[in-house]
Amino acid sequence: MWQALHAELSPSGFSVVTVALDTDIEAARPFHEAAQPTHPSLVDSALSLVDTFGMTNVPFGVWIDETGTIVRPAEVAFAPPEQSDPRSRPIPPDLSPEQRRVIDGMTRSTGDRHRYVAAVRDWVAKGADSEFVLDPAEVIARSRPRSRGAATAAAEYELGQHLHRAGHPLDAVAHFEAAHRLDPENWSYARNAYAIVDRETMGNPYGTDLLTEVGRVGPETFYPELDL
Repeated sequence: MWQALHAELSPSGFSVVTVALDTDIEAARPFHEAAQPTHPSLVDSALSLVDTFGMTNVPFGVWIDETGTIVRPAEVAFAPPEQSDPRSRPIPPDLSPEQRRVIDGMTRSTGDRHRYVAAVRDWVAKGADSEFVLDPAEVIARSRPRSRGAATAAAEYELGQHLHRAGHPLDAVAHFEAAHRLDPENWSYARNAYAIVDRETMGNPYGTDLLTEVGRVGPETFYPELDL
């Protein structure tokens, strides 16, 4: 969908930039190949967009105007799914009632996937006069605060990544756990930490999984309600 939107709106001066937040770069490849993008399509293996823009999950979006000014901060940015999207899979039928409850809570705010793209089209058509463009004070108010806990979590996650890439995945676990504990509503950290576990050699060193943690922290934190 983002490639289609880029092709539609680029004649008006608009450009999509897609960035995968994946510690494992290869995990992003199926999405890139399915999209066949003509817009900038990147992989942020360091998860630096978490620190820079407050992106706590994917898909999140930020609006940056032609002057380089943020006019909408990081927020959930779902688009209508396409058949070629590797994420377009049905929910497994063997989930427990509790797991289904958590998934229902996680996805409750994602029902209408046309709203965000409609707002983007309005912005491109009207520029600063779009009703969806926020003034600087509102952008700041809606931006994720950079608390001491979040800053320490970023450092812990970076340490974990260093150890994992250096061939010490078990030593990385404690740092990934600390990052999740210090910044529990930042699902970019937990989602990546659990995904890169080699279960054949490591088992499950976390003793938990993503759905369990989302249920514990709060399903509504996974995809916060989009305020348009």
